[in-house]
Amino acid sequence: MKRDKLFQSFLLISGIIVLIGTPAKGEEVRENGIVQPSTQTVGKVLENNFVVKDVQSKSPVSVSSSGKPRQFQSQIANSLSPVKSDKPSKNIPQLSEIERPATSAAMLVQAGATPTNSPNPAPRNVSPEQRGQHRGTVLITGVKANPTDKGLEVILETTQKDQLQVVNRSTGNNFIADITGGQLRLPSPDAFTFRSEKPLAGIIEITVTNVDANTVRVTVVGEKALPVVELFDDNVGLVFGVGRSATMTQPETPQTTKKPATQTQQDKPAAQQDNPIELVVTGKQDGYRVPDANTGTRLDIPLLETPASIGVITRELIDDTTPKRGEDLIPFIPGVSRGSEADDNQGGNVPEFTIRGFSVARQIYINGLRDSRRFVIRDLANVDRIEILKGLSSLLYGTGAPGGVVNYITKKPQATSSNNITFQAGSFNSYRGEVDFTGPLNTEKTLLYRFVGAAQDADSFYDNVEDNRLLIASTLTWLTGNGGSITLEGDYFQQELNFNSGIKFFKNKFLYDRSYVDPRDRSQRDNYRVSTYIDQPLTKNWSINLSGQYIDINRDLDIFSAAVFNQDRLRFITRPLTESYTQGDLKAELRGNFKIGASEHKQLVGFEYNTFKADTILNISNLIVGSIDPLNPVFNEPLPNFNLGNQFYSNKQYGIYIQDFMKLGQFRVLAGLRYGSFKSKFKPANPTIVETNAQTTFISPTVGLVYNFTDSASVYASFSRSTEPNDGRRADGSLLEPKTATQYEIGTKVNLLNNQLSITGALFDLTQTNIAEPDPNNPDFSILVGEVRSRGLELQAAGKVTDNLSLIAAYTLLDTKINKNSEGLHGNTFINSPSNSLGIYAKYNFTKGALRGLSLSSGLIYVSERQGDSANSFEVPSYVRVDLGAAYTVNHLIFRLGIENLFDTRYVVSVGNAANVLQGSPLAVTGSVSIKF
Repeated sequence: MKRDKLFQSFLLISGIIVLIGTPAKGEEVRENGIVQPSTQTVGKVLENNFVVKDVQSKSPVSVSSSGKPRQFQSQIANSLSPVKSDKPSKNIPQLSEIERPATSAAMLVQAGATPTNSPNPAPRNVSPEQRGQHRGTVLITGVKANPTDKGLEVILETTQKDQLQVVNRSTGNNFIADITGGQLRLPSPDAFTFRSEKPLAGIIEITVTNVDANTVRVTVVGEKALPVVELFDDNVGLVFGVGRSATMTQPETPQTTKKPATQTQQDKPAAQQDNPIELVVTGKQDGYRVPDANTGTRLDIPLLETPASIGVITRELIDDTTPKRGEDLIPFIPGVSRGSEADDNQGGNVPEFTIRGFSVARQIYINGLRDSRRFVIRDLANVDRIEILKGLSSLLYGTGAPGGVVNYITKKPQATSSNNITFQAGSFNSYRGEVDFTGPLNTEKTLLYRFVGAAQDADSFYDNVEDNRLLIASTLTWLTGNGGSITLEGDYFQQELNFNSGIKFFKNKFLYDRSYVDPRDRSQRDNYRVSTYIDQPLTKNWSINLSGQYIDINRDLDIFSAAVFNQDRLRFITRPLTESYTQGDLKAELRGNFKIGASEHKQLVGFEYNTFKADTILNISNLIVGSIDPLNPVFNEPLPNFNLGNQFYSNKQYGIYIQDFMKLGQFRVLAGLRYGSFKSKFKPANPTIVETNAQTTFISPTVGLVYNFTDSASVYASFSRSTEPNDGRRADGSLLEPKTATQYEIGTKVNLLNNQLSITGALFDLTQTNIAEPDPNNPDFSILVGEVRSRGLELQAAGKVTDNLSLIAAYTLLDTKINKNSEGLHGNTFINSPSNSLGIYAKYNFTKGALRGLSLSSGLIYVSERQGDSANSFEVPSYVRVDLGAAYTVNHLIFRLGIENLFDTRYVVSVGNAANVLQGSPLAVTGSVSIKF
């Protein structure tokens, strides 16, 4: 793909999308920071958190006389009973009707004061679970913000406000109010987080988000001072009155100069307008930490209460590190490493994740649906986060490798307009552009859109290797009411990525900084994907979720892979290859909440059906040609004559599963069972090779137990079993039984620093049996003799150490062994499985003074020695890599600079054998500029 044509088409499409997606009506941004919308309110860029003022009497922000203030307690108290309104009003209180409070939240917190006039004194040392156990969790079904003459009102809509308890604290310019006994359930694609950026002058950000299964947190970030905030009860729910820092913290100055009438009219705030400011719906969490991820259970269960090890790569980490592919970030997730698909001769053209020693290239998912059976390197422009479930996953995901699954979560449409354009350039002639537009398509904000596009033209430190991409992704969401939604996604992805077997291990050394890619090598793929997601409540406690997708992939390759050693010479595997893949997925799930006696249950019942077909035109057999010197490669071998044939592969599988999550006191129990069926057919291109068919049924159980010591600490234990089909037959013609795996795992999870930092640890023991190996008496058939084992320790810390310092760190201790093998490999270590690995990434945000808007970051990656092949015939040395990053935000612009491999270390990322070694990038610099509007 030529660079000029690629970018021209990309910019043309982007321009059309901007014109289509821009609402017909305009917006007026007033000097006071409040947007006067005709269709919507646009949020601005944010960096910090927020703080609220506490009051005992009247407030500078307005409420009506019918709504009574609820007093904030200091952090010393654990709960606060509501002050009910004597005369409930159907109208939302107006902030303009109250005068300045006598006592601020900052003063209360600093003094450790506790109001003495509360009719129900707050009990101490009582957990949110205990406080709400007899009442159940209160649902907060809406969040709005109404402008007033002195600020705005943030309204948390609920019909059971009296059951909620509020405790506040402050840090710097940040006000934080934790509301226990409640959960956000909003009618939006992300029902658990709301955000408003720069809603008014002096306020950087307001967020409302779930902290855990029983707590909602309201955070207000003041720009220069602690904002004034007052809490009121109203018949619509809880109302937080927020005033501007500048007007609330400075004494009023008498007006000495009379303004002209026209100027006075222009300066009048939008307090009288009824149009609400809706908070921006985003999935952003606390830096590199997320409290919830549903890949492990597909239920709304906090990670703290999930009996499994789940790692999450957040969008913030993706933005800070600017990776080329998802595998570049896995050093920061324990138990996960970069794999190698050398045995499949895919030359870096497939995902290369290894979890707990097992390749999971066929266990890649997108929004919970299987993603193209390996053949797509997903571009990260349209990715919101990556969730990695470690360990067995057959209960929810059917057949597959025992290591786990990797689930890409795409970006979703938002109810508030936001536009982002990024231009990036870097080492090795790398150029890239991205656009990300989102917002409503109607004034009611029930029809939302998102368009993401990316175009890339990049060379590599390998000669004759390019990575050119074009991504166009569009999403529409219809909010049907009552919490229901219908989402339609479509994307097109084109990639030109050469087939690259990497550097070589030759005569006891690695031949770094060499390329063995023939200039005639060519690889292009076109990927089309359409998917839909329907989420519809049936009753108050039950809902149904339907999802499906169709994928069409076309690959066109001319492969020249120097991937075979013949004594001291390298030979090429060469073949033309044209492939067409189609894939269909359907999934239906019924989810419900109910009680049995003292126990609370979340239940999931599901059905899943998958089909996959691949038609391939290729040479009947690999042609091994040429002979080059590994120390001085010269590519001048003539092309051979190809004898082309048609190869066909298909598989179908379905599964029925049930899962129950029970809460009983401080215990949590997760149990589930899946019945599945798998059927495959393989017809090789060579007519002399017999067609093979495989069919198997299986049952996969999973059981997990969690004990919550406190609201922020738990321990868990789990047992699970998985199944993976074996291809091939025995000599007597019978089908091979599937590979089976069993895992035992125990772990602990702790949230520290007011739930801003999560610490997790896990011990696991995983064994896979029934591994097929060639029959020694008839190599065309197979026998089941293999057994492998993986066990280890995983530790991770993720979140914020302070309000300014974000951190993610991962350590893995891994012990892998081949227990049974007929080829003399008994006792050997898995290929490409380091015994020790460590990844740390930290970022510091400057929020005050001359450096305000600047962030500095650094990463460190350590990987110990690994075995280079299954025979353990050579070892890959350990390495340490250091990265640096910086970002500067000014107005609507974000400038980023990243340095990968600061000390220009030569190292190996992954290895398949001596002729398939992936070298890590030498020193590389990337810079970008983004504009948000």
